[in-house]
Amino acid sequence: MAERITPNMRFLSRKLTMNIKTVYFSIIGLIVFVSPAVLSAQGNHVHQTPADQSKSVQLDDIVVSGDKIQAFIQQYPHQVVGLNAAEIEKRHFMDAYEALSTLPGVDIKPSTSGGDRISIRGSGGSGQVLILIDGRPMNTSQYGGVDLSGIPMDIIKTITVFKPPAPVWLGPGSSAGAICIETKTGGRGKSNTGKYRVSLSGGSHGLFDGNCSGKISNQKQNTLIAGGHFHTDGKTENSDKDTGRLGVNWDYKADNSTQYQINGKYHHTEHGVSGPLYNLTPNARQKYDKGSLDFKVKGLFGEKADYDVKLYGDILSIEDRADAGDISTLDLYKTGLGSEIVWGNLRDVHDIRLGGFAEHIHVDHTLTGTHHRNALSLHVEHTKRFDRITVITGARGDYTNDFDLSPAADLGVHVRLARQTIVKGNVGYSVNLPSFGQLYQPSHGAIDQVRGNPDLSEEKIVSAGLGVEHTFTKNNVVSFSLFRTDTDDLIAYQRGEDLISRPENIDHAYKLGIEASVKVTPVDSLTIDINYILQETENEDNHNELSYAPKHQGKITVKYAFPVKTRLELIARAYSRQFTDTDNTDAEKISGYTTVDAKAIQPLTLFTRSAECFVNVINLFDHDYDVHYGYPDDGFRFIAGMAVNF
Repeated sequence: MAERITPNMRFLSRKLTMNIKTVYFSIIGLIVFVSPAVLSAQGNHVHQTPADQSKSVQLDDIVVSGDKIQAFIQQYPHQVVGLNAAEIEKRHFMDAYEALSTLPGVDIKPSTSGGDRISIRGSGGSGQVLILIDGRPMNTSQYGGVDLSGIPMDIIKTITVFKPPAPVWLGPGSSAGAICIETKTGGRGKSNTGKYRVSLSGGSHGLFDGNCSGKISNQKQNTLIAGGHFHTDGKTENSDKDTGRLGVNWDYKADNSTQYQINGKYHHTEHGVSGPLYNLTPNARQKYDKGSLDFKVKGLFGEKADYDVKLYGDILSIEDRADAGDISTLDLYKTGLGSEIVWGNLRDVHDIRLGGFAEHIHVDHTLTGTHHRNALSLHVEHTKRFDRITVITGARGDYTNDFDLSPAADLGVHVRLARQTIVKGNVGYSVNLPSFGQLYQPSHGAIDQVRGNPDLSEEKIVSAGLGVEHTFTKNNVVSFSLFRTDTDDLIAYQRGEDLISRPENIDHAYKLGIEASVKVTPVDSLTIDINYILQETENEDNHNELSYAPKHQGKITVKYAFPVKTRLELIARAYSRQFTDTDNTDAEKISGYTTVDAKAIQPLTLFTRSAECFVNVINLFDHDYDVHYGYPDDGFRFIAGMAVNF
């Protein structure tokens, strides 16, 4: 029976919405009036003091690494969070999902069928989060999703998250934000050098995870190989999983500074698909194989421009066995060619980015037949810098054979109000096309759970964000952001009487809210990160909340280093109640819950080799909750292991 919305509840909901809107538009008004004043005070001068010059960073390339990623995040007009290679290794993340889940405003919900649910700023928005690896899109390779567990952690250099609205140059499919993963290229030395790492761990429910990596470098070329195997029996029936992964990166730098890169990846998974408690599928299984190969050339074009050209391809094979024993297969082939050229520091105040890609995807599916999508995308972005203001404008045009032309545009403004206070504002328009899975038939073991809808329309999205960030000292930062997304023809899933979910279009929906983040370092050995999101969402067709969109969501991360070099990390996450269906029924409501994870890492020396032992505890207090309707969490579990460097 649906929860009754009383007049008082509706009044409070409207009052909350009006209050958020008032603050939102007040700050936008402040930007509109303050920006010209700052511009007027600065004039068109581009002179910078030595102190200012030492702080400036070039904004014309997403590839930022090491300590520079924090400067990039602070200076870039869009709202960005990220992790660099040093922090990834120091915190010993098991996979990319764990690393992403620690970032403010990013939330990961596990899935039993591969490709965990990723949301940015509380979900309930539009479209999927775009995943890019080394600058090229990965989502379309897996029928609309991507499984990041297939990427060896030892090969990841940086993870950067763009909160919506994302810049147009990232490409289509980024209406709900984008995640950019850059892989390592090895590093150069004067003579042949080699570094190797082995990591082994085991834990609850028969878990085993083994990884190894090695890199060989000299002055001109580098080779990096990383791979591993993962196994778990799972807690519930038919939730076992075996995964193998392998990544190979090779790069060569010619005498003229042109760089050539070849990246190859392979991922194999076999797992059971247990299904939700209300529709168990104890005999459903899946086999999944994916291989990808990328070739990239980077170099200089004249004195002011950088260029890159990338050629890539994917081969994917999935075999699904339904609970009744029926077998279906999916074969996918994708080829693509992308290029981009960036003119930087033109007259010291302008950057221009011009690029695009062409892509062909062919799908052959047992249940729905053969489909293909030819896509062409072109984008242009202009950056203009003043002493205290950076303005970015961008436009993109996307064409596909099944949905014709789709435009996109965005505007971003970065204002340094004071030496330690910055304001970022963004607004964007984009179109999100239905994936093959939404149109026809998803895979990943969903034969018994989900069907497609070939009559879906594309989503039209307008989104905006506005944030203020103040840095007290290097490691003491506070930020506040307002965000809003309005979507026409939002794609949402509705469960039928046969217990199978099907996607449908909602005429109009919106979400708006506030995100607050605080990072403090009371002492050198202690860091505390706090993130809180308050949001209001509405399906305007029935005036209910959007699914998987809790009004309140919080995350607290505490990191402490003991004098004996032991590193301790605690992460507490809290969610208010949320609904998993468009009708907001009590039967499909997930009650609010709080969960705590803990991690301890101890560096040591093992036979003259540097090493570290680690213990991860997930759901420390064994709290009982559902991650999705009908999918209970596995409860308390642990992982322990050791990594050794050679």
